[in-house]
Amino acid sequence: MKSSYYLILVILILPLSLFSSQDKKCIYINSYHVGFVWSDTIAKNIKNELKNTCKVIQFNMDTKRNKDTAFIEKKALEAKELIDSENPDIVITSDDNAAKYLIKPYYKDSHIPFVFNGVNWSAKEYGFPYSNVTGMIEITPINDLFKLAIYITSGKKGIFIGDDTITDRKDLKQFLKFAKKRNITLDNSLLNTLDEWKNTYKKAQNKYDFIILGHNSAIKDWDDNEVKEFLLKNSNILVLTTYSWMVPFSTIGLTIRPEEQGIWAANTAKAILKGYPIKDIAITTNHIWNKSINMSLVNISTVKIPKDIVFNYKKFYMEEL
Repeated sequence: MKSSYYLILVILILPLSLFSSQDKKCIYINSYHVGFVWSDTIAKNIKNELKNTCKVIQFNMDTKRNKDTAFIEKKALEAKELIDSENPDIVITSDDNAAKYLIKPYYKDSHIPFVFNGVNWSAKEYGFPYSNVTGMIEITPINDLFKLAIYITSGKKGIFIGDDTITDRKDLKQFLKFAKKRNITLDNSLLNTLDEWKNTYKKAQNKYDFIILGHNSAIKDWDDNEVKEFLLKNSNILVLTTYSWMVPFSTIGLTIRPEEQGIWAANTAKAILKGYPIKDIAITTNHIWNKSINMSLVNISTVKIPKDIVFNYKKFYMEEL
């Protein structure tokens, strides 16, 4: 998979004169909504990379906040209508719902090339790759996160706290699989409201060795400042996350970078627009993570963080964010 990851860079050396950006049309289908930092960052990088290559039209499915199947199918049909009417040269999609509800039912082996990103862990359930589909699978550093949890706490009992979405349900399966391999007991709570989240978090302080935070984007009434104030009064155990937007609420973050996925998807689209066969671009995975430590939570916790982690991780304080 790594060979395809770097092959794209070589293809981009081909002269830009092979086509005019004025003649090319790209559609970006975002499974989520404007204001969700993850997909906003992907969109920003896609548009920045493609600004001299094609006109980019964005469509937002808004399926993070609206989880009803009928709603998702309706938005997928609207996205299809946009694609059919615009007849783009290429379509880029982000996250599972676009893959599941748009590409799979409507565009298998279509004449339109599709490049996906943000599909969690595996695309086998969608039957990818098709003759017209390639992309980047999103994986998170779960194994490294569990190593850290054991290294820091010497304990093997934790809880995953997230929101009740397809992404967190899918990620949770992977966390449970890795936990089993390491003989870790991992409970879980997938929640819908901020009150539920706060109550679960507070109860976890006296019951577990560590907490792993999943998504918060579908939790109703979430307020960053309210949560930070709550955490500074109610945090005593180690809190970890693999999501960049949850870093401000965690002790330690090992996080993937949405920039990587947006840039790779855009550069892959460039290569395809220059004539490189999509069937020869294998599905790949993301490769890069950031390491960060929240000194505000470290300073109020009874958990002792080893000096090598404090020294090597990027330090920040809640009041800075």
